[in-house]
Parts: sequence; C-alpha cells; structure tokens
Amino acid sequence: MSYQSEELIKAVHAQREKADMSQRALAVRAGLTQAHISQIETGRLEPGLSSFIQMARALDLEVVLVPKKLLPAVEGILRSNATEFSPDKGSSDLFAKAERIVSSQRKRYGSSAALDRIAECFRFLKQINLPKTDLALVADIVETLRHYRVEPIPKAVLDNSAGVLQGLRNRIAHPVEAPRPAYALDDEDDDA
Repeated sequence: MSYQSEELIKAVHAQREKADMSQRALAVRAGLTQAHISQIETGRLEPGLSSFIQMARALDLEVVLVPKKLLPAVEGILRSNATEFSPDKGSSDLFAKAERIVSSQRKRYGSSAALDRIAECFRFLKQINLPKTDLALVADIVETLRHYRVEPIPKAVLDNSAGVLQGLRNRIAHPVEAPRPAYALDDEDDDA
C-alpha cells in the first residue's frame, strides 16, 4: 500500500472508531463487505477510489480536491472547527426543549407571527452544527422563553427572541464574504 493511501485509510479508520462503528456496520452503510473493509484497514488491499469514497461517505466524510496553495488555510479551518463546534447530543437536547416550549405556548395561548418565526428558526438551526458561541445564544433564548411556563410569553420577548434567532439564521444562511479586488497581479496567472 502506498504512503499516500495509507494516511487516508488511517484517517477513515480513526473516524470509524470515533463514531464507535463496527466494520460490519460500516460495510452495511457503504455497500461493501466486512471482509473488504478489514483488508483495506489492515493494508492487505489497496482500496479503489469508488470503495474509498463509499467508506468515507458512510462515515459522513467527503473527499474533496483542494488547490495546493489553499491547503494550509483549509487545514487551519478544519483544526479550528474541531474544537469550536459542539457535540450534536447537547444541541439536539436544547432544540428538543425549545420545540416543547413553543408547542406548549401554542397549545395554551394560540399562535402568533413571532412564535411561528421562532419555531421556523429553531427548525432551521437544529440542522446546523452550531459553534459554541451561537449555541450559547440559542440557549439564552430558550432559557428566557422557559421562564414563561404558566403564562403567555409577552409580545416584546417573543419579538426580541424572534429577531435574534432570525438574525442568527440569516448570518448562517447568507454568510458575508470578504470584498475581493476587481483585479489581482499574481505571478501564477498566465491567463492575462
């Protein structure tokens, strides 16, 4: 097995173990046999590209080609996100609590435009692996709404919560890109 593929296989193997997934479970998800995965992981078999991609995707990984000069930036982003993002378990519990609060308010006091916006934002945000700072913002809003268990949530609180959640949703859905120059003088551009 070549050195390059050995490193890739080690990364996939580490991800499988991190996900606490057996070779058999990975085989089922990837559409391969357990013996095939075992041979790949032990280095007895060089994986074909399609088998490797199937294994990676079954582990929620994606194989991507990155321009060589952008590789340090991509690696930096991956390193920073590994520690910045929260585990899924905590966020799913938080959003379950949020949805219970919204549902309870709707049953007791009816719906409103602000409550509907809050519910829509929660549905969107629960699908995102939020950074801890954004998750803390959502947790603060959930805690604020939770204080109104036996009474209707005041309109001002609903409007403020809906506005904050919608701002967070918009920032995630429509990230602002840094301005780019209209032209660049780059030694590597031969197109000019």
